Amino acid sequence: MARLRRAIIGAGTLAFVGIAASGCGNSGAISDAQSACRQVSKSIALYASITPSTPADQAAQIASMAQSELLAALPHAAAATSADGTYNALMTTIGEASRVPENLLIPALKAQCRVVMSTSPFLAQ
Repeated sequence: MARLRRAIIGAGTLAFVGIAASGCGNSGAISDAQSACRQVSKSIALYASITPSTPADQAAQIASMAQSELLAALPHAAAATSADGTYNALMTTIGEASRVPENLLIPALKAQCRVVMSTSPFLAQ
């Protein structure tokens, strides 16, 4: 009986430690995802500064700077995904910046970062 009690207590302690440790890892993932989204916001702001009256060469230079800023978010998004797979969509969308024009990525990036930066897990609406 005492042996069974010790086994149950040991298993309970192990489960508690596992749950606590997984919670700690998740906060690191959130922090990394938020860092990625701060970079994404800088990129979107740069891209938004291009207006129809912006000269073509200047617009190309700003778009290039915006893309560089967006790609700088990739290591943060990758770290978040490594710690918590739920951030894979953010990492994948950022990774597409080298193949897809940023203006086509902006709606998805805004939606993903709105969820990342929110305190509510139900914001995805």
